[in-house]
Amino acid sequence: MMRAWEIGPRGGIASLRLVERPEPVAGPGEVLVRVTAAGLNYRDLMVLRGQYGTDLPETRIPLSDGVGVVEAVGAGVSAFSPGDRVIAPHFLTWLDDAGYGFPVFAADMGVTADGWLVERLVLPASAAIRLPDSVDDGTAATLAVVGGTVWHAMVAFGGAGPGKLVLAQGTGGVSIFALQLAKALGAQFAITSSSEAKLARAREMGADFTVNYRDRPDWAAALLEATGGRGADVVVDTLGFPALGETVRATGVNGRIGTLGAMSGTPQDTASASQGEIIGKNLTIKGIASGSRAMLAAALEVIDRSGIAMLVDRTFPLAEAPAAYRHLDSGAHMGKVMIRVAD
Repeated sequence: MMRAWEIGPRGGIASLRLVERPEPVAGPGEVLVRVTAAGLNYRDLMVLRGQYGTDLPETRIPLSDGVGVVEAVGAGVSAFSPGDRVIAPHFLTWLDDAGYGFPVFAADMGVTADGWLVERLVLPASAAIRLPDSVDDGTAATLAVVGGTVWHAMVAFGGAGPGKLVLAQGTGGVSIFALQLAKALGAQFAITSSSEAKLARAREMGADFTVNYRDRPDWAAALLEATGGRGADVVVDTLGFPALGETVRATGVNGRIGTLGAMSGTPQDTASASQGEIIGKNLTIKGIASGSRAMLAAALEVIDRSGIAMLVDRTFPLAEAPAAYRHLDSGAHMGKVMIRVAD
């Protein structure tokens, strides 16, 4: 038997329940993975609150991010061996850039498929990615969602690189990884926060422009002032539609906004932006539904080459998973929140 957490009746963090389940077995085309660590994302809170995913069973195992060690392989699997460390995109069937469509939502780890908050799981070998030795568990366990998502928004869509200014809002896991990746790619970076301590840390990590939105609720105007009116070329938008008007104001002419989060409301909210400003600036806005296996693998290559280590704010043991969720919900973290499942 093995330990697993289930989402329960989706009444919030208190609905989580720790259970014992039979250990899974790798079938044809699958790998059996002993989970060593898992990472939390804001959407994991939304799942527990009933704001993300519909008609989910109470027995669903949460979390879309994780890392583990292959213990066994099923029939027909030759690309992996016991002992390999692996991760996987949370959309298990979105393998390459051309493979996106509504069917990928039917195999979304932690939502429509069981996730990583468990001692063992099986993965399709086609989705698994072998980790280089240089990437530690703290980075690997918190990478799947932010890695694919940020690569999609900032690189595949945004074209971030030398001469580009990237903007990300807040200092959660997505924004901090965007900062690290942007600097590795030679881009400038701007970030917002209500905490001077977090902004100071962001500057230590290479942020070129920082704005405290508590001091400057008109944070877009503050960024334009700091950049001589230029604004951002690429935006990794974690705030969502209620704040889109301010995001559009912060974006420069011909800018690209990859919208992927809903920190200012919910994904069901409507946009606050002026169509005239979007047209006048010739902006391109794209919804970013995470990223493919290929995008995650591309991000992993840069991480391996540049030595990026994910900023992990705090780590909790498996038995204290609800406390990890509460820490994420508090907003006190900078970077990622991780759960250690096994050594």
